[in-house]
Amino acid sequence: MKNKATLLLLMLMALSLLGADLIYVVNSQSRTLSRLDTVSEQVQNTFSILGNVPNRIVVGENYLYTVNSGDNSIQKIDKLSGSTVANHLVAVGSNPWDAVLHEGSLYITGLFTSRVYKMDAASGQVLASMQVGVAPEALCVVGNKLYVSNAGNYAQNYAGSSVSVIDLPSFSVINTLEVGLNPQYLRWHEGYLHVSCTGNWADLGGKISIFDTQDDSLIQTIELGGTPGNIWIDAHDIAWVADSGGNQMYRYHALDFTILNGGDNSLPFGASELTGNGDMIAILTPEWGSNAQVSLLNPDLTLIKAYTVGMMPTDMKLDIVPTSVEDNLVVAARVSVYPNPLPAGENLKLKSAGKLRGSVQIFNLKGQLLEEKYLDGEALTLDTSKLGSACYFYRISTDQGKQSGKFVILK
Repeated sequence: MKNKATLLLLMLMALSLLGADLIYVVNSQSRTLSRLDTVSEQVQNTFSILGNVPNRIVVGENYLYTVNSGDNSIQKIDKLSGSTVANHLVAVGSNPWDAVLHEGSLYITGLFTSRVYKMDAASGQVLASMQVGVAPEALCVVGNKLYVSNAGNYAQNYAGSSVSVIDLPSFSVINTLEVGLNPQYLRWHEGYLHVSCTGNWADLGGKISIFDTQDDSLIQTIELGGTPGNIWIDAHDIAWVADSGGNQMYRYHALDFTILNGGDNSLPFGASELTGNGDMIAILTPEWGSNAQVSLLNPDLTLIKAYTVGMMPTDMKLDIVPTSVEDNLVVAARVSVYPNPLPAGENLKLKSAGKLRGSVQIFNLKGQLLEEKYLDGEALTLDTSKLGSACYFYRISTDQGKQSGKFVILK
């Protein structure tokens, strides 16, 4: 009873944390970090000054972490001011490529050393490192496993392309997965790991290798063609894939693996990076040698807004910034969300008086997006079995307006 009372009090006292979407863009040639506010439509193209050859960015609760390949370091940045808090050396000659934040540690790939480094995110101390495959790049945490894409030896037509599977508690490699040539990006969705393999940039086109993360078995290989890059999967289970050259954009269904748009240049936009939420898709279009552009698109690919960012951008990440629910509440058709509080083991149900189309997003108290589902009809049941006992927030975005609120899961 004490735990239930505590959680109920938390629900009553907690701030309603849903809010604006911020987009961060790493401008490698400009050595700057752009910050786009999608609500105020303001852009700061020198929000932060970055180090030498910045490549990827990690968005944490209070800090941003950029991977500066030329400095062999992780640059820790205050999210509010953009000021640099610290620069942490990974390893001399490591050429770090990507990083992921998990339970207080940063896991970082060393492209030149073929190692993965474990760094304490608070102190910047490198706690451990281990050998993986050739030229490790992207990272993805699923449960207690860390997946690492190894691009392979580019001088030997990307020989050695693979994905290493690391057991995080023991910090040891437990499996090596065979994939297509030059795997560069990873994305997990609904129990499957999607590996984007760019190909050899010449006669061998790109493909997507898909694995079941329960047993790491290969489920499907999608011959996408072209030079696919990073993947974003929307609430409709559609996988949007950027093009490593920025000239095309691809799509396939993330659950039945049907190709919707392959390497045939059939979509009206090209993108080198992309991300999104239930309301929009953000695509990054490079203009090599000049400033690039970030375009916000509706789901039907009509343009909402375009922004100019810096030169040669290499990464783009979306961040939810907490504000009050009331600021975002525009209700045209009321949706009932029940039961609330929600006993552990039960599903959260949504019901409206009429048919609605849109998306439902679930956030934790930090404003981090945990789940996004497509809504089409009068009712929807959400599986909350993977959520612990705590207070959560929801945002319903439909063609008739928005609704936000909170719910509690009790033991």
